[in-house]
Amino acid sequence: MCKHISGRDNNLSSKAQLHFCALFIATQTVDDFKQKLSKHEYSADFTKLYDEYITRFGCRGVKEIDIATPRMSENLPHIFNTLKQIDLEDNATLNVKKRSEAAYEQLLQIAREMGKEKRFVMLAKVYRDMNGYRDHPKYMYVVAVGLLRRKVLQLGNQWAREGRIDSAEQIFNLSVEQVSQAENDSNLQLMPLVEANIAPYAKVAHVKDWPRIIDSRGKIYRALPETKEGEIVGEAISLGIIKGRAKVLLDPYEKPLNKGEILVCKASEPSWAPVFINASGVVMEVGGPLQHGAIIAREYGLPCVSSVYDATKIIKDGDWIEVDGSDGIVRVVNEPNL
Repeated sequence: MCKHISGRDNNLSSKAQLHFCALFIATQTVDDFKQKLSKHEYSADFTKLYDEYITRFGCRGVKEIDIATPRMSENLPHIFNTLKQIDLEDNATLNVKKRSEAAYEQLLQIAREMGKEKRFVMLAKVYRDMNGYRDHPKYMYVVAVGLLRRKVLQLGNQWAREGRIDSAEQIFNLSVEQVSQAENDSNLQLMPLVEANIAPYAKVAHVKDWPRIIDSRGKIYRALPETKEGEIVGEAISLGIIKGRAKVLLDPYEKPLNKGEILVCKASEPSWAPVFINASGVVMEVGGPLQHGAIIAREYGLPCVSSVYDATKIIKDGDWIEVDGSDGIVRVVNEPNL
């Protein structure tokens, strides 16, 4: 939705955008947002676009391939806060579109000079039309998981009302066989099954960072590269150098990432995509060149360094850092370069 709202080729007219902006700026809380949506106080263009977005992408979320994790459509505050952070005049989506158009014109001129203009236009169109199919199989899987989750929660809500479980979400702590058995036996006690199933997870709840390498003897290896004072070495992912204030996020909805801040996280997945709109650079603990965050960083032209060990612990909110995506180095800057 962010792309469609902010892009110049969107479905909202300029008048509709101004109408939405005026109303949305005046919308201070998620309760106001919910009320205005229910009363259709936003423009018909925006309401239609919003409904289409929720229908198509409301099934997505953090760790979305796991049926037990909530979907975006289940958390209106997350959607509201993301919308509030978008600058419709200046954001990563608009900037990458401008760079893409400029690069296209340069390549087109080269093709003209080579006498291959028609072939270039045809191949460029094929590339753009087909590029989205890269994620289509996973998207269809997530759609199916989202629909199945809704059906399972209906049963979970029923059992919660009947007092068989404490909350609807606890149905995901039961196995498929146990759910089937519980449907056929209304006297089956479910909470002991839930507690037994989650007991192994409780034993390792204190472990926040699992080792990346453990050998057959159980020895844990951690490679700590040599660095200069104030430097953290990682893997160069997306070219460029940027300085800015760090914002450390352990999940995409933990707190707002303001325009120009540098995103510092463990890793990212599709649910993080809206966060990148305001980011000026990216630092990740895990992932190589094909990790989701790495791909988005390159698409948006954001300097990015990954494989930065303990980045979310070493770097604190508000730290001024320099991300060198060309050499794979993150530097702590004492004074902001204003």
